[in-house]
Amino acid sequence: MIYLAYLCNWLELLGLAILIGGMITLGAVVAPTVFTLLPSMGAGGEVMSTVFLRFNSIVAYICLGLILVGFLGKTILEGGAKRRRFLEGIFLMVILGVGIYLGSFLTPQMDQLRQMKNQDPNNQKAVVEFNTDHKLSEWLYSVNLLLGLVVLYFNAMDMAKRQK
Repeated sequence: MIYLAYLCNWLELLGLAILIGGMITLGAVVAPTVFTLLPSMGAGGEVMSTVFLRFNSIVAYICLGLILVGFLGKTILEGGAKRRRFLEGIFLMVILGVGIYLGSFLTPQMDQLRQMKNQDPNNQKAVVEFNTDHKLSEWLYSVNLLLGLVVLYFNAMDMAKRQK
């Protein structure tokens, strides 16, 4: 039974590592590189829109599934009465909710607004809405990144306790 709990913990950590690593890579490496190398802002936006659509609708959902299965399995098998485990569960629910919102609603909406903006550059409503949604998406990514790092810290603390 202990090996199954370790497997569940590993699944949660794998999902968190890929999700957090993906967010950092996209935000700190891919986006600046794309916007630097491509000749126009429109071309860079097209590429990044495609990347974020795929990341938020494929990779993030797989990671969220791994995190959810791992956390639930770990909690059931090891017991979940600890205060830290309760906070971890709350943080993971927020990460899950934000991830679903980004993947299912905000990113597709931003892609649609970007296309409207490209078709009619004078469409100020689309420009303003896109900029507002872009700021919101940056903020939500930051929240998910921060909460993910806190959950990783909680897991590190649990592992350190096990080794004593």
